[in-house]
Amino acid sequence: MDKPQGKDSFSLLYRAGFRITYVLLHVMGPASQTIETDPQVRAKREYDRRRALHREWKAYQRSK
Repeated sequence: MDKPQGKDSFSLLYRAGFRITYVLLHVMGPASQTIETDPQVRAKREYDRRRALHREWKAYQRSK
């Protein structure tokens, strides 16, 4: 398994950017919307997806 890169990367820069964006969406973002259109929920879902890929890759590296 190759390390996730590009749109699947879970780098320190991505994580810092996510936290900043998440807080800004909480403070200044749009009013609560449906789950499908809420940008804060979409950002969290993308973060969880990337984190899961990163954890799978780490587990694969440890099993080698």
